[in-house]
Amino acid sequence: MKRFALVALVAALLFSVVSSASATELKVRGHLDVYGMWSANLNDFDSDSADGDNYMTTQRMRTYFDYVANENLKAVLGLEMDNVWGDNTDNVGGDWGTDGKGNIEVKHAYLDFTLPDTTVNIQAGLQYIALPGVFGNPVFDDDAAGITVSAQINDMFGVAVGYSRGVDKDYNTQSAAGVDKDDVDMAFIAAPVTMDGFSVTPYFAYGWLGQNAFANSTGEIELANGAAVAMTDDTTLWVLGANAELTMFDPLTFAADLIYGQSDWEVNGDDVDSDGWYAALAASYKFDMLTATLFSTYFTGMDDDDDDLGMIPQLAEGWGITPYIGGVRAFGTTYDTFSGVDNAVWATGLKLAKITFIEKLSHDLTIAYAQGTSDEDAGMDFDEEDSAWEVYLVNKYMIYENLAAINELGFFAPEFDDSDEDNSYFATVGFQYKF
Repeated sequence: MKRFALVALVAALLFSVVSSASATELKVRGHLDVYGMWSANLNDFDSDSADGDNYMTTQRMRTYFDYVANENLKAVLGLEMDNVWGDNTDNVGGDWGTDGKGNIEVKHAYLDFTLPDTTVNIQAGLQYIALPGVFGNPVFDDDAAGITVSAQINDMFGVAVGYSRGVDKDYNTQSAAGVDKDDVDMAFIAAPVTMDGFSVTPYFAYGWLGQNAFANSTGEIELANGAAVAMTDDTTLWVLGANAELTMFDPLTFAADLIYGQSDWEVNGDDVDSDGWYAALAASYKFDMLTATLFSTYFTGMDDDDDDLGMIPQLAEGWGITPYIGGVRAFGTTYDTFSGVDNAVWATGLKLAKITFIEKLSHDLTIAYAQGTSDEDAGMDFDEEDSAWEVYLVNKYMIYENLAAINELGFFAPEFDDSDEDNSYFATVGFQYKF
């Protein structure tokens, strides 16, 4: 009798687990990129200097698990695994044995639900948060810990608000607990307006940077040039921007960004302000065999002024045009930009996308020019005396509906005022599977 009772109890538990699991549907999505890259002068632009390995094989896998209870409730877990073949630095598991224990990253982990009988959607946790932008947003565009709330008021108007914490050193094991003024926070509100053939999203973002948020054990912030400064008060910043799209003349379309922002700092007891703006404009025309886009972007650069830096505030920028200008690639990659040219620039160019002559084979060609906008004496690596040309070609062949063979060809010709640079090249061949 006891044996029968035990069997019945185990069966009941198994039935309850199965019933509970069946109430939640698991959906899996993501991508896996594997590619080899050949390069010359990729980062130093000096043919006479050792460039390290000129060949490497890299892979990245991102997998997202959607735990769906119903159309109004789900939880999302996103994992990322990066490997460089042959590399076991920090246990990434790219060498023989492939048993790295530190190469699985939690990219997303958030709750996503809609309040009953409303259009109010809430996402809370580690998620992707981005202010709108034609080429990504130069102020905030990144994975972040936070909460976002959005609602569609009617067919024309919507609203979205959000909050994210970027730094909290009380819970950083590298700093002592109990540090005051140690946080960095950002909040925003956006109000998308959609009409027939036209849409615009104005937004406002505000940030708080604690005095000790980036300080080391001595209370100073170490700068890239080796100098150290001390923030002697909290810092605030704000940006006001708008992203617009005009489609009423389709196949001719337009997209634009305009952002203005200010930040107030107190460094070593002195007030230092920074205010600047950013603009982008892209005009596209869709032909039968390709889509042509003329584009231009502009950042105000750093001034040679101790009291006003002259740059737009940036918290977690996600702006980019090409592999060298901003860091945009056809493959998922562990890199940002090869050249470091990602803000305080004027850039313009032409992109010919989805060029198709043969079924399943397409080509994207981008030709771009960039010039610095910072004062020559402001101490920026890429200033108004520096410029560069870039040509970037992507060839893609669809082996299956979700599997592509991809080849990248990149060329970058820098002209720096204070030194002689050699041109940079790179080429890749690999596969991209989206599931």
